[in-house]
Amino acid sequence: MNALRLRIPTKLVAQHQRRVGSILSSPISLLPQAINSQTQPSVPSAPSSRSMATGTRGARGHGWLQKYRSGQGGRHLQGRWHYRDVEELNRINDKVFAMNERLSGAERVATEAYLDFSVGGEESQRVVIELAAAALPKTTENFRLLCQENEGGYKSTSVYKIEKTVGLCMGDTLYNNGMSGRCHPSLGTLASPFAFEDEGFFVSHTEPGIVTMMSPGVHSNDSRFLITTTGAPQLDGRFVAFGRVKEGMDVINQIATGVFTKRGRPTVEITVTGCGLVC
Repeated sequence: MNALRLRIPTKLVAQHQRRVGSILSSPISLLPQAINSQTQPSVPSAPSSRSMATGTRGARGHGWLQKYRSGQGGRHLQGRWHYRDVEELNRINDKVFAMNERLSGAERVATEAYLDFSVGGEESQRVVIELAAAALPKTTENFRLLCQENEGGYKSTSVYKIEKTVGLCMGDTLYNNGMSGRCHPSLGTLASPFAFEDEGFFVSHTEPGIVTMMSPGVHSNDSRFLITTTGAPQLDGRFVAFGRVKEGMDVINQIATGVFTKRGRPTVEITVTGCGLVC
């Protein structure tokens, strides 16, 4: 019974005792009036200057400051990814990409693609990307088809934004500035001709070199994608990761650290001069 006993706040207990005491101390003739006055709802008072919880528990009661003091991540993390087992997630990622070995016969498709980057008109450098084709056939098919398109694909597009603590943003096949994108026409539908649905969040953003879609919302994947330059757990469950850099990670790091940016926008042109499939 003690385990099931409710814990009533002491403030409510004190209020209840005062009400009962005032009723019992009233004359018998005035007892009905005393009872009515105590049971009528009171008019709420004006809010104080500290109406919201602005103390150590945070405005939403997450207790970010207590978690920060105990070493469970900063305020923006709220301790959410502090106990994230990165080694286990990397093993799961390896298993997802190892599923490509099961593809055979008619299901056999290219599992590697390449992108050639030119910074400021200099000589192009190649980045080879391994695709999780078996686990995410539709998402990887969209990437492969856009790599093979001469017009309306990834060729001649630019890296339009560099988030140094996240990754390189690219793949806007419409305006080339990150404002919009379009999936391959073969994957679009009448209801959604420019985008397709989220296929699955099987690959985690645990390390640099993860290639992931950049969708503006749920089931809104188009052509825009991102290559991470560091672990980005905040993207898990939001963006569909479908590949990882197999060769040329030094090129990605060189762009991320060597190109000067203004509010994330590169000051020089970073162009995809060529792209395709690794046969």
